[in-house]
Amino acid sequence: MTQARPSLHLEFPDSLPVSARRAEIEAALRAHQVVIVCGETGSGKTTQLPKIALAMGRGRLNAPPGQRGKLIGHTQPRRIAATSVARRIAEELQTPLGEVVGYKVRFGDRLTPGASVKLMTDGILLAETQSDPLLNAYDTLIIDEAHERSLNIDFLLGYIKQILPRRPDLKLIVTSATIDADRFARHFAMPRPAPGRPKPGVAPSGGSDPHEVGERGGLVPAPVLQVSGRTYPVEQRWRPFEESREHDLNDAIAEAVDELWVGRPQGDILIFLPGEREIREAADHLRKHLAHSPLTRGAEVLPLFARLSQAEQDRVFTPHGAPRIVLATNVAETSLTVPGIRYVIDPGTARVKRYSYRSKVEQLLIEPISQAAANQRAGRCGRVADGICIRLYDEKDFAGRPRFTDPEILRSSLAAVILRMKSLRLGGADGRVEDFPFLDMPSGRAIADGVQLLQELGALDEAQQLTALGAELARLPLDPRVGRMILEARQRGALREVLVIAAALSVPDVRDRPLEQQAQADQAHAKFDDEKSEFSGYLRLWKWLHDARGGQVLKSRREMAASEGRGAAGKPAHPAALPAAQRAALALAQARQTLLKQELPALARQAPEADLAHEPATHKLSNRQWESLLRQNFISVRRVREWRDIHTQLHTVVAEHGWLENVGRTPSGRPKAAGAPSGGSADAKREAWGPASSASYEALHKSLLAGLLGNVGCKLEGDDAQSGEYLGARGIKFHRHPGAHLAKRPGKWIVCAELVETTRLFGRGIAAIEPQWLEEVGGHLLKKQLLEPHWEKKAQDVVALERATLYGLLVYGGRRKSFGTVDPRAAREIFIREALVGGEWPDDWARRLPFLPANDRAVAKVEELEHKSRRQDVLVDDELIYAFYDSQIPAGISNGRDFERWWREASREQPQLLRFTREELMRHEAAGITTSAFPKMVRLGGVDCAASYLHQPGDARDGLTVTVPLFVLNQVSEARCEWLVPGMLKDKIQALLKSLPQKPRSRFVPLPASAQHLAELLGTPEAFGHGSLTEALLKLVREATSLDVKRTDFKLDMLPAHLFMNFRVVDEHGRQRGMGRHLAALKAELGGEARGAFQALAALKGALPSADAGATQESGSNQAPGQSGRAPAATKTVVTDAPSADTRHTGWDFGELPELMEIRRKGQVLVGFPALIDAGDAVTIEVFDEPGLAAARHRQGLRRLFALQIRDALKYLEKNVPDLQKMAVAYMPLGTAEELRQQIIDVALERAFLVEPLPTRADEFRQRVDEGRARLTLITGEVARLAGAILAEYATAARKIKDTRGAPEATRDAAEQLQRLMPRDFIAATPWPALQHYARYLKGITLRLDKLRADPARDAQRMAEVRAQDQRYWRLVAARKGQPDTRMQELRWLLEELRVSFFAQELRTPQPVSIKRLDKVWGQLG
Repeated sequence: MTQARPSLHLEFPDSLPVSARRAEIEAALRAHQVVIVCGETGSGKTTQLPKIALAMGRGRLNAPPGQRGKLIGHTQPRRIAATSVARRIAEELQTPLGEVVGYKVRFGDRLTPGASVKLMTDGILLAETQSDPLLNAYDTLIIDEAHERSLNIDFLLGYIKQILPRRPDLKLIVTSATIDADRFARHFAMPRPAPGRPKPGVAPSGGSDPHEVGERGGLVPAPVLQVSGRTYPVEQRWRPFEESREHDLNDAIAEAVDELWVGRPQGDILIFLPGEREIREAADHLRKHLAHSPLTRGAEVLPLFARLSQAEQDRVFTPHGAPRIVLATNVAETSLTVPGIRYVIDPGTARVKRYSYRSKVEQLLIEPISQAAANQRAGRCGRVADGICIRLYDEKDFAGRPRFTDPEILRSSLAAVILRMKSLRLGGADGRVEDFPFLDMPSGRAIADGVQLLQELGALDEAQQLTALGAELARLPLDPRVGRMILEARQRGALREVLVIAAALSVPDVRDRPLEQQAQADQAHAKFDDEKSEFSGYLRLWKWLHDARGGQVLKSRREMAASEGRGAAGKPAHPAALPAAQRAALALAQARQTLLKQELPALARQAPEADLAHEPATHKLSNRQWESLLRQNFISVRRVREWRDIHTQLHTVVAEHGWLENVGRTPSGRPKAAGAPSGGSADAKREAWGPASSASYEALHKSLLAGLLGNVGCKLEGDDAQSGEYLGARGIKFHRHPGAHLAKRPGKWIVCAELVETTRLFGRGIAAIEPQWLEEVGGHLLKKQLLEPHWEKKAQDVVALERATLYGLLVYGGRRKSFGTVDPRAAREIFIREALVGGEWPDDWARRLPFLPANDRAVAKVEELEHKSRRQDVLVDDELIYAFYDSQIPAGISNGRDFERWWREASREQPQLLRFTREELMRHEAAGITTSAFPKMVRLGGVDCAASYLHQPGDARDGLTVTVPLFVLNQVSEARCEWLVPGMLKDKIQALLKSLPQKPRSRFVPLPASAQHLAELLGTPEAFGHGSLTEALLKLVREATSLDVKRTDFKLDMLPAHLFMNFRVVDEHGRQRGMGRHLAALKAELGGEARGAFQALAALKGALPSADAGATQESGSNQAPGQSGRAPAATKTVVTDAPSADTRHTGWDFGELPELMEIRRKGQVLVGFPALIDAGDAVTIEVFDEPGLAAARHRQGLRRLFALQIRDALKYLEKNVPDLQKMAVAYMPLGTAEELRQQIIDVALERAFLVEPLPTRADEFRQRVDEGRARLTLITGEVARLAGAILAEYATAARKIKDTRGAPEATRDAAEQLQRLMPRDFIAATPWPALQHYARYLKGITLRLDKLRADPARDAQRMAEVRAQDQRYWRLVAARKGQPDTRMQELRWLLEELRVSFFAQELRTPQPVSIKRLDKVWGQLG
């Protein structure tokens, strides 16, 4: 049965200017496919153009009988405009909404199958291109408000241009009040029609002739029809204001309202504001302002923006009686005709979304609007009477603004457009975006960013071709990010939760935070907060809304956690910790779950309503109770409705594709009709597709992460990082939003739902993630690098460290990966070089691969020859060894397992496989490298010490290194160490000859031949190692040159380090205690330990055997002359067992005292030096390992033994020291009179009794006592007189230093010299020869200060020279641990003589002294 067509009531009001141009518009449409209609706002274009198309016979209503006909499509940029325009046209046609004229917008439609005019958003038309590529459902398209140039509009204009040649019956009308008509006309230029068709030149009067717009390449631009005039004029008023603390935008708006409503209000006012927050603030301000006047107290203040519910929108458009003020965003800027509007207030700003190419985020910025947008706003008034538009900026500002608004395609991400183009195979043969006919071609950077986002989502591959995932994503009429989340959730069984979260992200946060009640709101919202994720918070809020609607109102976070079976800390609570009622409910729920699993097959076949029978009966809240509960919890009722509506639509989209909630994969085929939900959260509650399990935290957030890979962040750590700052993709830095709903601070890795830049870049919608999830979800985006490929001995493989980054963020680093799987050739080379050539093979290979240790031994022997000969050309280099292995090891082997397997098989046929021969390792023979020339043992101090050789200049062990046992260190002779070994003697002699001055050196040219001759003379067994090498060579040089060559002429500092023996001192456990080339410094540092080790090893702390105890005496050749000062008799005693050493002696009752002893212990022959030790009231005998120390201690002990023999004489001397009291006064700054007396007596005893040679037998001792007793008194007087003279000069110098002013550097230097000369024990500590010059040294200090004023510059110059020498000396003393040797003592007093020669020449010096002579002494010290 054919349905009766409704009769139309087509009327075109004469008051509308477009009605007067109706015939021209119809003629242009008949002659052209595309017509551009321009006209002022209020001219009737929006409502009359669809009616003109109907009058032309277009639309389903005018289809021939038997044909379905096609629609007239009419697009609007916003949903609210589409619905309101549909109602207005239906009212003018006097037909019910939806019958002839209907609308279809996102989440709602009113359109019957027979309707002719379809109002819709441009996004709906764009989505229909998926199912209807040629738009065959339409015969006419009207693109209204084309000036807005949204992404959808620009894409539609380019898309329609491509399909127009394939749809010659399709008519397109592009219209707007503020359009760039010429640009649009050129964009839709068409080929010149063939003869016989209507000519474009016969365009109706009032339109633009195509040739007036201009032709290009034989193409005729689309005709442009200008519709001028409007119903009522609009007056423009300029009221600029400057915002300050006392006067803001709301005050300026209130003043404009007062200006318009002078007296009684005569019309409604439309005020434009940037956003919803500004609307709320302005509404509160206006309500308070209007309440002051009785005429305006009853006025209504209504908001108008896109996210208002349908009921609130209807309230704005319904007739009313009281005056109104409508506060709107730019949603009311175009197409909307709010009834009764007579006045407009325009602040001149709007919130504009701009895409930041730097940070890859959307910026919501408040910017000045363009001239076209300002004219659109002014056109909203003057429709019922003469209008007034007050602009809150001046006319100059208006003139300086751009003429048109920037197209959205130039300030947005193009991901959705590019995806749609790829799915529709648009953009030319190669699918290039640049080939698509955009009205304004976006920049290459914008296209690259869109492609990059799609590649991030996996929709495009590296060749920018659509992937299977991209094709599936393009079928979803959703944002690509949201669609990607849903697709991932389908695979991970988290679809139910992601639908809720995706819907939540599409609306503003439903949680309100009024400024005056922020603390209460935060407390009410705390129960929804999750510890780690704001996304989980959305789910908690969704569940709370569901439960509260059913009457189960949970008031705290603890109650919500308990209802989920979790403790307050977020962990599952133990049932025993729950209240009795909760335990019972939990048990009941578990029983139901068990029953549900048992009856799952049956339940899956039942109708969705059957599931409701298992739910406990609850009393649902009424709408009023429900809204009251939401307001109590500071939750927006309107936004909750929007959230549920969007969730319903997403649920419907999912149902259309036949995807099941929370299962692991998509089943084949579509769901059955009985099982498909009708949409809405009620279907989700009934689980219309059967029971579904809850997704885990990991599955949920991996699903979300799939669409937000560009929004991950890692917390910055370090001193330069701001608190709470995160490093995001591509190097951007952001902070978490201050209003983030989290119970705890987020972790190190987070993902954000969006990045918004206001005062700073903030991340909103935060959740903690694990970095390993990025590898699983975004593995296609990871940039991986293999760094530092190397051989690992433990793993027996060539391993590289893998590093992966996601948009510059380090996801992981240092991950070990086998390099052989990536680059087998390079891995094989590393294996051969490091494992085989470098010797870094595992220890167990020595057993399994015997050729390796054999090769190492062969290489070590050749290397030893190199070190001894100090040549690096004996052993072949590593490259030749590598070539040896490379020629025999097959390709593809780069790890230990493969290598062992190959070698075991190949060595069966070739037993000598991979073994080196001596000929293969040596380039030439190393002549002269013999064991006698380079011995393995060197005898030092009577002990054979191990010798090693190394040729590596700069190394501490370069040259000859001798390992010296600690106990023998003090007995090592420096003279012997100068000779090194016979094989190195020639090189050292040559270096010493080279260091000579030019005259003697010239006598030995050529040096190598002379050095060889001298080495042959000194290398004989009779000469080598006897005495000092320098002295022996000096004697030969003098004989050969007949010149007076000094020892100091040999510049030892010019010799390379390897020509000095390197000592490695080890203890009895083999531990190294010290190492160096300066023997004296080692003795100073380790001498005490060496002495203790010697005595512990020899156990020599006992009494010596008496002279008749069987000791044998021999002449010894190892005595160091001049060290002991004893008689040459009785020089050696061999002891095999020493008794205890506790015996104390007060007289010479121990027999003859030998100079040295040999003690045999455990196969070792130890040489010791006995000495008398001062024990106070007696002496003991100990044996030392060092002759110098033994001699010094022996003198002290011998002095004590003499003192014990003359006690009476000493008592007399102590009471009769000459001038002791006078000297004590001068000595007072240093010490006491008793200390001074003791020093004088000790020096007198030294000079009276300890005259060389010292006694070694009892009879010599008694004779020395008798001789010394006679001269002791005289010597004491002599020492006392010398001490008195020194102290007198000391007091004079001290006063002079104190009285000298104006020369701080000189006085400080003199004070330091005086302090060094006069310690507390200066009489006893100073050698007697030097003590005799003390008075002269001290007098020199006084004379220097007397001369200071005469020539201070000369004093300063010489002071700098002498202080440099002083510092050099004391640094050497510190290096030798405060134990200077004889040469250093000589240098010490030469420095004092140098001061006398510099500052007090009249005092004379006993010998010539200068800086040059001191340098020679330094040369002798080495």
